[in-house]
Amino acid sequence: MTLPALKSRNCHWIDAPGAADPRGSVNFLQPGKGLDFEPRRLFYLHHVAPGQWRGRHGHRQTQLVLIAVCGSCRTHLDDGTVKETVTLDDPTKALYVAPWVWHELTDFAPGTVIVVLASTLYEEADYLRDYEIFRREVGMHR
Repeated sequence: MTLPALKSRNCHWIDAPGAADPRGSVNFLQPGKGLDFEPRRLFYLHHVAPGQWRGRHGHRQTQLVLIAVCGSCRTHLDDGTVKETVTLDDPTKALYVAPWVWHELTDFAPGTVIVVLASTLYEEADYLRDYEIFRREVGMHR
């Protein structure tokens, strides 16, 4: 299934190739083959309580790739000009989120697991957690 192109600046879908046989399926991402950075950090979101959200911030430098390995959620993207919402629900389709894009994950189905690959180690100074500060700073980086 081909997903529509994203409107948010520098964000895009990544196909996670794989294989399937009677035992099940396997999908993968590799730097230089669909994954444009060498991951420095991996984390995963799971057991998100009903009605709760994750994310709700932007990054100055960090690139992210989000994969719904199980279940689904809605992902809201805002590049300071364009706002759009996409659904993560297919482990063969990863979502690349560029720096300077505000992102928020909501509406988690029960049992959802989202794996996130990050291009940097955790550094609090990279996070833009206040939306008004994000809007001001993203305007300077266009």
